[in-house]
Amino acid sequence: MPGNSSSPRASEKARGAPCWLSLASGDVLAAKKFYARVLGWCHVPLIGAPDRARFLALRCGAPVGTISQATCDLGVSAGWIPYFGVDDVDAMVGRLRDRGATVAVGPLSTETGRLAVAAGPQQAVFGLRQQAPDPRWRVGTGPVARLELRTRDIFAAAYFYGDVLGWAGTSGDCCDVEYTNGQIEVRDGLRTVAAFRDATASGWQPCFRVADVGVAAVAATGWGGRVISPPEGPRGRREAVLADREGNPFTVVAN
Repeated sequence: MPGNSSSPRASEKARGAPCWLSLASGDVLAAKKFYARVLGWCHVPLIGAPDRARFLALRCGAPVGTISQATCDLGVSAGWIPYFGVDDVDAMVGRLRDRGATVAVGPLSTETGRLAVAAGPQQAVFGLRQQAPDPRWRVGTGPVARLELRTRDIFAAAYFYGDVLGWAGTSGDCCDVEYTNGQIEVRDGLRTVAAFRDATASGWQPCFRVADVGVAAVAATGWGGRVISPPEGPRGRREAVLADREGNPFTVVAN
């Protein structure tokens, strides 16, 4: 398999845990400026196809994910896409097709290993990776506070993803799943890495840490985005749901 042999395999973390995050944007330079102004990210250009600009987004030196130029390859609504680590992308793609998912991209080889992108229940877009692009990336302990799937049926979604990704397996190295406080939480050890929440609109949505939720909400509207849900919650736990210039939703939460 091509790729950097020093990159960690998914099996070095809990099986099926999130391992990366990416944004496919119609205007990557405008998206880069938006997230820099609203969330305080800096961006490092990445080497890739000459007709597809790609940047690594960082907050205080910690990786957030990649922002890249969208292409027509996906065939599904893109936006923020979470990737989950698996040992064998090709085998997992077969499982996805058997369970009625739409495989939009791949499997294909990249500089960091095999990957695929698919649309699951209610066309929620997600990806699979055989190797994590950056071993420093984490959910819950860095700039990415959590990942959420907004869906009309959290139990059907949990069954689909749990079955495909092997959550709550018997080997002891899988993610655990628990229903609590009206939502389904997915844990990698003590860290909650994903949550399924009831909603009329469906899709994966990242939650990013910011210094000030109110300031981020004002900045989002000032730089061409919008506020979906205004800041709320007690001091130190305030959060808001925003959308970028292209309408891609994300949540911000206080550090």
